[in-house]
Amino acid sequence: MSATPVHIPVLCNEIVSYSPAHTKNILDCTLGGGGHSRALLGQHQDARLVGIDRDEYAIAQTQIVLKNAQERIELYCKPFSQILEVLSEQNRTYDYMLADLGVSSFQLGLPDRGFSFLHDGPLDMRMNPNVQETAVSDLLEQASERELKKWLRELGEEPFASLIAKAIVAYRQHTRLTSTKQFATLVATTIPKRFHKKGFHPATKTFQALRMVINHEIEEIHQLLRQLLAFLSPHGRLAVISFHSLEDRVIKQQFQRWSSPCQCPSHLPYCVCGLKPLGKSLHRKPIRPTKEEVENNPRSRSAKLRIFERNEYELPQEDSSYFLDL
Repeated sequence: MSATPVHIPVLCNEIVSYSPAHTKNILDCTLGGGGHSRALLGQHQDARLVGIDRDEYAIAQTQIVLKNAQERIELYCKPFSQILEVLSEQNRTYDYMLADLGVSSFQLGLPDRGFSFLHDGPLDMRMNPNVQETAVSDLLEQASERELKKWLRELGEEPFASLIAKAIVAYRQHTRLTSTKQFATLVATTIPKRFHKKGFHPATKTFQALRMVINHEIEEIHQLLRQLLAFLSPHGRLAVISFHSLEDRVIKQQFQRWSSPCQCPSHLPYCVCGLKPLGKSLHRKPIRPTKEEVENNPRSRSAKLRIFERNEYELPQEDSSYFLDL
């Protein structure tokens, strides 16, 4: 392993400033480097924190970062789809919930993890390689050209998805793709040079798309949102940071569904479906990093923060009307 990269939490000031003054119980669903958790525990001296991350390395790093608050924290290694196990075991509600959906600096900065094209390493990208069997290198061997094209177009928003998918299939006929540099070079040479943007690696969108596929990231976000609301205290807040337009769309639409769940036809003079608002989004548009933050941490430039505040209406059990379809 290389030297431990420095992790800078994104929108940290905003995350702390929007935490309710009465916060006693905090749920950090994406510990990463522990930066947000440390700041929140510093702000709320009497609060307890339950922290979750699917990456075992993130759990280990957070234990180091929060070593002075060990008596106030409980950490679990779980993906979003298994978070209900933790919430049910704890059997409490939370005044503030946080999910930072970005890839951590630890994941990007450690070549052995295979997340970045800036360092040569195995073409991996698994959030938890001890649990997940299929790495990106395996996916590139198994996927059809049609599947590759679909993923790159929909998840990577890559305009050259068709060309790249075709190049991958042709390349693997004689050589297995196993390293990040090897794959990044293939993608870069496939995209015509006149379309290369200064300061933006041509393989960025392709790496992003395959990372999202291998870790089932969109499906996991849906699972997270379906499980959290029942454990959010009245007047508690849920803060979600996203870095991808598709992720942000899911967050925005789910918050809208909770805020305005009524499904009655527009011609009816009043609501008859009985679905009542569960709270409100605090802002119509997402909160973005300041110019100063982007200068100090370029990885924050695409971050979007949305915050939902719950009201006192109780979520009906097993009512899927309040959730987006998977």
